[in-house]
Amino acid sequence: MRTREEQIAALAFKIGGVQASNATHQSAEAHIIEAERRAEQRVRAETGRDSERLDWVADHQCQFENQLLGGSILRRVNDSSGDLLVACYDLREAIDTARELK
Repeated sequence: MRTREEQIAALAFKIGGVQASNATHQSAEAHIIEAERRAEQRVRAETGRDSERLDWVADHQCQFENQLLGGSILRRVNDSSGDLLVACYDLREAIDTARELK
């Protein structure tokens, strides 16, 4: 992974070439910083969704099973009564689907 400074220099070069001005460098820096902020926001949002998923799992006393199916692992989510709620290839997707069904 490249440092922020390396990314800024590469972007400034792409925008302004070898003769990139200070304004070009500042513009590249602003774009890189904004991209970092958006990435941080996405991480925070996904962390929040994961917390909601964990709370739901705790409230419903769920059990999880992994089964190999055609070379892929199928994740099954069962509630405390033993009723199958959902089966998906991605655990997050399985929990989200089960949450929608309840």
